[in-house]
Amino acid sequence: MNPQSDISAKCATRGAMPRKRFFSDNWHFNVSYVLLLIAVATLPFTNWALLPVACLMFVNWMVEWNWKEKWSNLRHNASTPTIIILFSVYLLAIYGFFLSCNKGKALADIECYLWFLAAPLYLLTCNRKDASNERIHTVFMFFALSTFVHLCILFVIAIQNYVQTGDDIFLYYEKFSIIRHPSYVAMYATFSFYFFLDFINRNRMRLSIGLKILFYVMMTVMSAGVFFLQSKAGILVFCILAVVWLVYLLFVRSANSAALLGVIIVVVSVVITLHEKDLLPIHRFKDTIEDVNRFKSNRQGSGSSEIRLTVWRSTLEICRKNMPWGVGTGDATDELEANAVRNDYKNLVGRHFNAHNQYLQSLLSTGIPGIMVVIAYTLLPLVMGMRKKDALLFSFSIILILNVFVESMFEVRGGVAFIAIMHVLLLLRLVPREPSGEI
Repeated sequence: MNPQSDISAKCATRGAMPRKRFFSDNWHFNVSYVLLLIAVATLPFTNWALLPVACLMFVNWMVEWNWKEKWSNLRHNASTPTIIILFSVYLLAIYGFFLSCNKGKALADIECYLWFLAAPLYLLTCNRKDASNERIHTVFMFFALSTFVHLCILFVIAIQNYVQTGDDIFLYYEKFSIIRHPSYVAMYATFSFYFFLDFINRNRMRLSIGLKILFYVMMTVMSAGVFFLQSKAGILVFCILAVVWLVYLLFVRSANSAALLGVIIVVVSVVITLHEKDLLPIHRFKDTIEDVNRFKSNRQGSGSSEIRLTVWRSTLEICRKNMPWGVGTGDATDELEANAVRNDYKNLVGRHFNAHNQYLQSLLSTGIPGIMVVIAYTLLPLVMGMRKKDALLFSFSIILILNVFVESMFEVRGGVAFIAIMHVLLLLRLVPREPSGEI
């Protein structure tokens, strides 16, 4: 062999990127990792996998039996304040159980909140070498691809219904989102869109032109999906983050013109197309303004915003009478129904609404301790995202804060699992690690 060629080969080998491995050497981690991928891949479609996956991960976590290592990993992966905040949300469900008269509903809430315990318990006690950034991004990728497939299915069904009936009602809101509530699908699509944007920006030198085009096509479908879903909160969050990301790419990351041009083309083309086809949900925002104006003189309106305002009013009435500890997680809905009957809120009677605002829901259920924990939980990613200049974590914080302001997302399994898993993974991604050439 040519000596010069041999030296060149050795140098090339030393400088080569290490081969990426899907699994680690720890089979206990691998089991939990696969289960987590199943959870996030099925989440956009159904809740059926969430409880059995969490239970199986707990069994696997227990039988590993390396308590000293778990404790050491926990202390390495998160600061004490972060640990307290993340675990306190689940403790609210336990606390609310003891306050409740309706123990059956309170037990259901404990099960609903399970991922607030599961996500930090499983992920923060992992060895950081196993829970590498590459594997964390793989979890995000599984979720984003599943969300993309979900939206494609919705578009195919909607177009088919439109062709058969000629009625464009199937293209919008709940008639379009027939699997999950539009607000949750819009939240999933928004996070997935900005994950792809972050992924492209971080790996722009490694991705081929074909892959970049594929990602931009998927982002186009997701941005269009957000507008067709017609969730007012979803559209507002998406547009706010579009501005945030343009500023971030320009002034923080100093991204090249191609990356910026790709974002602008995707967002602007979708908005222009929807506007020309009269598909933008401008009327929903106009309806909101009209609902608010009507609410000032009539508290019995049936508009979605009128109902939400009435629920908030009713919630605050109950909260004032039950400070500082709240009524209990199991009794919150019963108290709202009773108050609606008592005050003759006809637009609420018999509909068993929650508070449609997680801050108010927690204040109602668990009082001052509850709302303090929820505020801390929602502000944590905002503070960390700004401190670390992590645009994806900051984007998640905006998605979280604005969505829990208009929905009681901790009361729905699809909201809890998404928020708890993504929150912990995004924080874990910031933990320092050995350089490994990961994505």
